Parts: sequence; structure tokens; C-alpha cells
Amino acid sequence: MKILIVVNYRPSGGLTEAVRELAESLRKESFIVDIASTYGTIKGRIKNIFNIIRITRHYDFIIASGCADYGFLPILIGVIAGRLYKKNILVDFHEGYPLPFMNKFGKAIKLFLGNIPVTVASEYLLNVLKRYKFNVVLIPHQFHYENFPKREKAFSWNKKFIWVGIFQFMYDPETALKACELVLNERNDAEFHFFGKGPLLERMKNKYAHPNIKFRGFVPRDGLLKEYQYFSTLINTSFGDNFPLKLIEASFNELLVLSAKCGGPATIYNDEECLFFEKEDYKTLSKLILDILNNPHPYDLFRINMHKKVRGFTWNRVKDRWLALILPKKYE
Repeated sequence: MKILIVVNYRPSGGLTEAVRELAESLRKESFIVDIASTYGTIKGRIKNIFNIIRITRHYDFIIASGCADYGFLPILIGVIAGRLYKKNILVDFHEGYPLPFMNKFGKAIKLFLGNIPVTVASEYLLNVLKRYKFNVVLIPHQFHYENFPKREKAFSWNKKFIWVGIFQFMYDPETALKACELVLNERNDAEFHFFGKGPLLERMKNKYAHPNIKFRGFVPRDGLLKEYQYFSTLINTSFGDNFPLKLIEASFNELLVLSAKCGGPATIYNDEECLFFEKEDYKTLSKLILDILNNPHPYDLFRINMHKKVRGFTWNRVKDRWLALILPKKYE
């Protein structure tokens, strides 16, 4: 069987990595899998869209993978192309800021998709889509950990904290920066490293200029995976991530994770795996950081439990659910 995955395939990060992992797993099941991207300039996107419509006829099955807001474009194109050639279609909906998106467009999207199966990776998204009666199936992400770089040294606590994301509203970098500022008012031995770029970056750099707050810019995923070993704690302030890959990557490297209690993380991880705080609550976040700096060892069990949890996100765990959607007759 030949499968075409339509996605907004960026050079690195987020949904791109999840799609890459899925494609690799399906190839190991003897499927022929190709990825077609809607990503690019306006001219490039138009060219890519026409190319997707042109090549769809050569495939047996279409996976249209996308997310909220502008990330819905590959789903729209994949479904239209699949219907044009009467192909079997599966929608893979992840990431973005889904609740307000569905509150605005959920009914129209449901009319457009009809009964096409929609896979999601967390109970959070499952519950959001259930409100609008989508044919929704929960299948967590899976990872090929053999491709992750190995740690060069064993984990040890240090005073270096890492934040990874895009400097935009959804990732809420300012909550993390406010917390860092409060911590640095009390002690000057902590370091906070912010990885990423985005429209808010320059303003945040000017507003929170401090020698112990380091803005590292965008680092490709391969480089970022190697960076985790130099830190002991990840800070996640996102408003509505479904299944943030940075939590997987940090926990694979045995880091402690501090996360806003919203979106997917709160339905994937429990209070014995992840240290949660309410979104935008920078004061609680600063207190957690100070506790870790003063005595990190009581938090060892959290990071160990989280490490065990993410190591369970494997293809074998979800394989049957994917194959039941792609080859339903075989699994009836």
C-alpha cells in the first residue's frame, strides 16, 4: 500500500517530528510512505498544493496532518485531494491552540470532514473534538529513541534551566521570564537559557536583559537534543500544547519538567511525574524554581517517573491502533 502524508513540513520541530516518526514506523510495516508539504512562501504553497492534487492519484491512502489556525491548511488540502480521487483518508490533528479554534470553526469543520477518522495524541484534544461529534481516535505519539543522541555523562543537578518554544502568545515566554526575574532578585547563581525565535523575541530581550538570562535563538532539533544534557530542569509555559515534544526530549534526558497545567500535558502526565503550575502564574513558578535551587533532591522521583513514562511511548504500544485505521478489514 502507498500512503501519502500531507503536512506543513517545516525544517525542524513540532508536528514535523511527529510525522517523521510516524512515516518511519509505517515504512517498517512495509508500507510505501511519502510526505508532501504545504510549507513555503505564498507562491511556494500554491505550487505545493497543485503538486499534492496532481500526485494524490498515485496513492492508496491519504493522511492529512495538521493543527489549529493556519496549520489546518494541509488537512484541508489533503482531504480535498483525497476526495477528488476517491482515496481512503485519515486526518491527524495535533498541536496549535485547538479550543478557541474549534469554538469558532468546529461545526463547519465537522460538516467538511463528515465521518473521516481524526486521530489525536492526548485526552485534552480528544475531549475538545468530542464536543463537536468528530469521529475521533486517541493514539499517542511514538518515538524511535534509538535515533536520539545518547547522554555523554550521567544526569546531575545543576542550576541551569532551559525553555524551548516560539516567542509568541501561545508559548507565553513572558511568564517564564517574569519568574526568572523574581528568582534572580534573590540569588545570582541560576542560569536561564531560552531557545527559539518569534515575533516577541526582540521585545523580550530588551525587557528582560540580564546576564543570567540567555537568549540562544533557534537551534535545529539535532543540536537541541544534545543541549538537554547540560541542563537539569525544563520550563514549559505553553497555553495549549497538545503533546509538546520538548517534554518528551527533556524527560528522555532525565530532566525535571515544570509545566503549565493546561492543554495536553495535564492529561498525559500526573502529579508524580511533572511539577505543574497554573498558566500565567509566574509567582508560583518562581517559588518552584527557588525550591529546586535550594534542595533539588526531593524532586528526583518526579523526573525518574517522567523518564519512565516517556520511554513507554513506542511504536509497539500504538501500532495496532494505527493499522486498524489504515487496514480496517484486517482488524475487524
